Amino acid sequence: MGTLVEFTTHGTGQAQALSAIEAAGSEMQRIENLFSIYGEGSNPVKLFNQSPPGIMQQLPAEVATLLETALKVEKRSGHAFSPTLGALNKLWGFSQTEMPALPPPDGEISELSKASFACLQHGSEGSFSHNGSLCELDFGAIAKGYAIERGMEILQSHGINHAIINAGGDIKVIGTHGERPWKIGIRHPRNSGEVITTIEAAGEISIVTSGDYERYFNHQGRRYHHILDPHSGMPAARARSATIITSNAILADAWSTALFVMGHEGLPLIGKMGMNAILVDGNGRIHYSKNAESRLQPSRSPPMLRTSDIKTDP
Repeated sequence: MGTLVEFTTHGTGQAQALSAIEAAGSEMQRIENLFSIYGEGSNPVKLFNQSPPGIMQQLPAEVATLLETALKVEKRSGHAFSPTLGALNKLWGFSQTEMPALPPPDGEISELSKASFACLQHGSEGSFSHNGSLCELDFGAIAKGYAIERGMEILQSHGINHAIINAGGDIKVIGTHGERPWKIGIRHPRNSGEVITTIEAAGEISIVTSGDYERYFNHQGRRYHHILDPHSGMPAARARSATIITSNAILADAWSTALFVMGHEGLPLIGKMGMNAILVDGNGRIHYSKNAESRLQPSRSPPMLRTSDIKTDP
């Protein structure tokens, strides 16, 4: 999934923990293999993208379920989130080994952006088809959250009750760190080594940050990053980072991307859905959803220990 995955457990013997982590890592790798549109191997998502337009296909239940969740987020966010940006994401090339140095031609961006709108058809019994060769599924903004959910379920099935899974900014915690809550620092999007605030997390909590500072390049004084606005096909410009705090990592993953695209105007919607959010807008101002500040601790600006969106401080 283009990132390192870190597992932290507490209160469990080493042999039990390592066995659980190995099983969870294998499950997360299986999910990457199932959903990724990159690499040489085949999977149902790649086959769907390569199929002729207009032919209904029965996607595997696991893929169809996640796609339906993604389409619900797309609808409620007003197309700020989209699972059909595969061709556009490939055009920009942020997931390639070498970071691009120039933006793609405007005409190609516009063509692929328009092609992503309403390009899926949903039939009976969960079948889908796409209506054009430029319509491609891409689960990159939601599958990592699903992998984390499954990874945590595997840990729990092995008797792990206190743990963190941190996949490069997508994080889920269960339990506590002994008698203390886990402490999660939200990275400052511009000042390396600083956090903007700290969250005390106990129980089951997912904290996911989408930021413009991991995969990007600068060209003629402008930053081009990998989080694209489906309406324009260009990197979204209303935020520098967007963090969602909720129980489910799948929803946190998808909605952190959607909020990044919507900017601070999307915060009331996040609050209505019962989630909390922290957003750093395009000018560097920090915004919070209603009730979010009650979860936060003053920032101590400790040094970052990992190259990721979120720092864990056990």
